[in-house]
Amino acid sequence: MKPLVVITHRIHADAIELLLTLCDVALVTTRSAYRQELREFSRNAHALLAATPERIDDSLLAGCHSLGIVACTFRIPEHIDIAACTRRGIWVTNVMSHWLGKDAEIEAARNILDVLSGDTPRGALNEVLQTAA
Repeated sequence: MKPLVVITHRIHADAIELLLTLCDVALVTTRSAYRQELREFSRNAHALLAATPERIDDSLLAGCHSLGIVACTFRIPEHIDIAACTRRGIWVTNVMSHWLGKDAEIEAARNILDVLSGDTPRGALNEVLQTAA
């Protein structure tokens, strides 16, 4: 079974194709019940690609037992509770200020693939304590 990546908003096909090399992808599409759909999809997610400034907080993270990374396509993720992610061992990444649109989405996808491959992602905003295996 491939890891699941949940995407919060439509992104360029190139970024999705990159993710599909190692992952299954789910796109949150219901705008009227957005928060509920995000919560349901994220329950089984290994990664979340935040393509729009969605609120990622402790109440959402509580149901995300497999989540390893929240990768943002923007530079300042002020809507993400980085401390709550760090407490749960979840990486939070952003992209460089000069990356926009497709380039930012591809970089966020690369950060996800790094984490799913066991590597430290570029653009990490937190430090995750590693436990010895």
